[in-house]
Amino acid sequence: MFSYLRYFSLVSLVLVFVSAYLAGGYLRDRATEDVLGSATRTTQTVAEAYGRLIWPAQQATIWRFQQYTSRKILKNPEEWKKYEEFFPFRDQSLNYLETAPVTLAAIYTKDTEGSIILSTRATGGELTGDAHSRALYDRALGGEVVTRLRPDTPIYDAQGQARRGTVLQLFYPLLYRVEAAGQATAPIIAVLQLQYDITQPLQDAEKLQYYITGSVIGLFLLLITVLFLSIQRAEGIIAKQHELNLELTAAVAAAEAENRDKAQFLANISHELRTPLNAIIGFSEILKNDLSMQLANQQREYLEDIHGSGKHLLSLINDILDYSKAEAGKLEVDVSEIDAIKMVKNSLRLVIPRAEQAQVTLMEDLPTKHFILQTDAKKLKQVLLNILSNAVKFTPAGGEVRISCWHNPETDKVTFEIKDTGVGIAQKDIARVMTPFGQADSTLARRFEGTGLGLPLSKKFVEIMGGTFTLTSEVNKGTTVTMVFPRMFDKEAASKVAMAASAPVSV
Repeated sequence: MFSYLRYFSLVSLVLVFVSAYLAGGYLRDRATEDVLGSATRTTQTVAEAYGRLIWPAQQATIWRFQQYTSRKILKNPEEWKKYEEFFPFRDQSLNYLETAPVTLAAIYTKDTEGSIILSTRATGGELTGDAHSRALYDRALGGEVVTRLRPDTPIYDAQGQARRGTVLQLFYPLLYRVEAAGQATAPIIAVLQLQYDITQPLQDAEKLQYYITGSVIGLFLLLITVLFLSIQRAEGIIAKQHELNLELTAAVAAAEAENRDKAQFLANISHELRTPLNAIIGFSEILKNDLSMQLANQQREYLEDIHGSGKHLLSLINDILDYSKAEAGKLEVDVSEIDAIKMVKNSLRLVIPRAEQAQVTLMEDLPTKHFILQTDAKKLKQVLLNILSNAVKFTPAGGEVRISCWHNPETDKVTFEIKDTGVGIAQKDIARVMTPFGQADSTLARRFEGTGLGLPLSKKFVEIMGGTFTLTSEVNKGTTVTMVFPRMFDKEAASKVAMAASAPVSV
């Protein structure tokens, strides 16, 4: 699993690198477009402001010079400086242009190769030798505002120090507008060239791609590092957990083997004990029947004790054997159809002698209409007798034991409920009495014999028959045992219930 994560991380790193580089390139291009757009708007604003504020007052001077030039009177722009009317135009233009955020400003007249105005912190304003600039100049003379990006261009600072960089070059046409002259169109008599330094913004835009790519990859590498550290830690935890699971599996297997050995031992020893016990019980019955009149009272009492103890011991051994079979998954369910009401009445009759001896009243709450239940009749009877006997045993004289039974047509289930008014069981002791050989630690309970198998064995029987067993109790108020069975036995459902209760069943 973790090898796939490493492979996925490497592939993801490549994809993130490519995606980050492309995203950075996209953002760089957008930033470059923004720089160019801002530079274009700035230079055009400077040019338009010059055309509105300075140029209208000086255009007549340039018009006259233009007329001289077209008649070949002035061919060199330097000759213009001989005329005093040129200087106000130059001073006003330079005062404006040198305060603008541009690195070069020059003005050219039509049919003139050199600039008649050039900002003092710039050189190279001539158009000769620069075919590209000359082409843009010609387009501006046609009335078009044109721009171009000019890399590797000398840029001068205020001290005259030059460096090379990238500028935005703009050519802006200057028109001669005199409404009084009655001209149909305003002729273009000059062109304004501006250069705007965008070296640093372009470098920042270029760096943006590397910043974004580096930041994204750095963040991804940080996440990958955290992921790998987490993976290593998880691998360590899983390795330890695997070792622990192996140890637990071995321990569980050993415990199950030990439990199977214990169950097998109990089954074997119980089987071996039943043979001599049956002999003891049988011979004691013969002695009681044949010699009862010939024996003294004390001898008859001894014989009764032998017979009663043998039967009691045989009952305990049978319980142990049944529980061992249930633990080993060897209990079989012999399904038959029985009358549930008759089953309850028959069980009550068998418990009446014990109840009368304990001075406990047996009550029944049964419907008048009989109904059929599919289950193991022998095991159900044993369960009812176990629960009823327990209820009588732990109910003081004058108390009451009530058994109820009913059928719910909606769920098609049959419920048996046995409720007593006995000593009850504390909540902390309920789990104990439901475990094999567990008994509640009460004074009344200690007065009676028992192995503590009655309730656990009854619960096992109910579960392998597909039913549910519930015990609720309160100290000094009594105990209620509720057993719910499907009216029609379902082998698959019974197996699921038995598996959930860790008690396999064979049918």
